Amino acid sequence: MNPSAQQSLNLLRDSLIEAQTTARAYDTKAQIVGVGYILALGVIGKFEGLLPRASELNLLTISVACGAILPILLFGFVLYPTRKSAEKFPNQAEMATNRILYVDPTKLSSVKALKDAVDCCDPINEYSIELLKVSQLRELKRRRFLRALFMSAVAFVFIFATHFIRMF
Repeated sequence: MNPSAQQSLNLLRDSLIEAQTTARAYDTKAQIVGVGYILALGVIGKFEGLLPRASELNLLTISVACGAILPILLFGFVLYPTRKSAEKFPNQAEMATNRILYVDPTKLSSVKALKDAVDCCDPINEYSIELLKVSQLRELKRRRFLRALFMSAVAFVFIFATHFIRMF
């Protein structure tokens, strides 16, 4: 491998590690902020207080209960996407790859098949495809995290407004 190809490989490897770390960080952030949101609402200690009684059931109480729970679901939604759920590339069929960085055991089911795939793979192509996949996943998680964060702010404003209106 010539020096520029080795530099490209090192750059791709470093970029892939950074993208994987950032994608995992969104999982951690979503978990921490989701738990913080739950604690801020007091859901753990007073969950029955969020549930309206049958005599108090109206559109406002249903809206408050759903509005309070929606951000929790959205923070959980950040954790859902996995590497396999990353979108397919339009030209993925054109990219000849053995997919050795993310091994699918249904396609490479033996040691010999894996060794053969490693022997004939192009490392730059392999890292490039993997970096694109992980980067798509990272961006999906980032968008979902920001959406959940925004919705938790909206929920806090909504809950504050309903309490404020009930006071007067």
